[in-house]
Amino acid sequence: MSTATAGTAVPTPYIGYSEVKPGWLDANGHMNVGHYVSAFDDGSSPMFDDIGLGWSYTAGGRYSIFMVSSSIDFRRELLAGAALEMTTRLLGHDRRRIHIYQELFHREQRYLAAQAELVFVHVSLESRAVTNIPEAALRRLAEIKAAHAEFERPRFVGRSIGLDWKPRT
Repeated sequence: MSTATAGTAVPTPYIGYSEVKPGWLDANGHMNVGHYVSAFDDGSSPMFDDIGLGWSYTAGGRYSIFMVSSSIDFRRELLAGAALEMTTRLLGHDRRRIHIYQELFHREQRYLAAQAELVFVHVSLESRAVTNIPEAALRRLAEIKAAHAEFERPRFVGRSIGLDWKPRT
């Protein structure tokens, strides 16, 4: 059951924290590309918890949120033990999907290390099929969307990728 916190103040943006764990390092001595997704996942928890669709919702065994699309831009490397701060902004949603934008910062040195655009779907764990998001969560998503509308849409969002691509600031 969703426990969305309708009517409470919406963080603009949501902020989550993590750190570069020893197991996240690769042979180059920096955070491996795959673990940026882990960091972004850690960073999205405050928003999904607020909506009522976080890990405690999944632990109920009936429904969950699955990531179905991602685009990540790696800006600067991160080394072992680096303190991380991730911001999460809601870009949009419908009855079954949630579209977010995240930024990953080195918390102490304050540089942007990566940015991501992600799409999630609400899934029945029994049928493994996409299903509607609970009404309480949809109401909270509407509140968040209104609060996050003040943000300019990042140029990164919706970009194409290829050899002609150049990073946007």
